[in-house]
Amino acid sequence: MTVENEYLILAFKTTADAMCAEKYLKEFFSIAVMPVPREISSGCGLAIRFLDPDETAVRNFLKESPLNFTLYKMSTKKVDGKRPIKKLEA
Repeated sequence: MTVENEYLILAFKTTADAMCAEKYLKEFFSIAVMPVPREISSGCGLAIRFLDPDETAVRNFLKESPLNFTLYKMSTKKVDGKRPIKKLEA
């Protein structure tokens, strides 16, 4: 499980990828579509946030998924005006 002050998000290169992912993931996880945080550069302006995720379950699921994405773990607390973010492997 992720730490309470961190969450997992997916970023996408295209809006079509984001919309496809939303349709696919909402059957399995509690998610929210959100603007891409400015700390992440992405070709698409949309991201998906996992709400209260089990990190291991999310990562295992994504390994087997057909989706095109980049997975990040992001802090809810800012450090020097920015939220720390870490790129993860699914």
